[in-house]
Amino acid sequence: MQREQCWAGYCGGTFPGNIGDLVKSASGRYATAFASRGAASARKNAADSSGRGWTVTPRTSTHQVAVAFMANRNSGPGKAIYLTSAADTENIDVHIAPYGKDRLLVSWKSLKGAKCAAGTRTGTFTGTHLRLIGWNGKAQGADKVVTARISGDLAVLKNGTLTWAYAPVTPTYATPLNGASPTTTSLRIARLTP
Repeated sequence: MQREQCWAGYCGGTFPGNIGDLVKSASGRYATAFASRGAASARKNAADSSGRGWTVTPRTSTHQVAVAFMANRNSGPGKAIYLTSAADTENIDVHIAPYGKDRLLVSWKSLKGAKCAAGTRTGTFTGTHLRLIGWNGKAQGADKVVTARISGDLAVLKNGTLTWAYAPVTPTYATPLNGASPTTTSLRIARLTP
């Protein structure tokens, strides 16, 4: 969607994991949401013999939530619209889904007091944000912040209801993961009806 700082083993996730889904409108427009540090500068990397490499200096120290719109399937993305800007908050697991006829639901998890270094994010989990936006990127009300951790794809049912599965666990982001993960034997299904 745009140039971002990236290095071997870490690019903010794997495609399409580094974007939060792709939504098509009835008129053929597309919207996507993603975690972004932006680019203060970007220049071709002369040391990359493939010609595809860029050296990017990030604009922010933490990932912010951005959305981009495309006029149709053949157009490039428009300029990213940033939904967040708090410098000490890391935003992860960004998703977007249609919500009713003319709105989109963007969700993401936030970490306060965040640090992002060499692909590792640490901080204190402060909730999953749910924000309704229009097809212009503008908020349609205040964020709803919930304690559930939405970290998978949102499914859209025939009646427009959004649903997702999640594990009711309390992971910690205080230190880098060391291979141990929270364990649970249950799975919950959440539903959101427009």
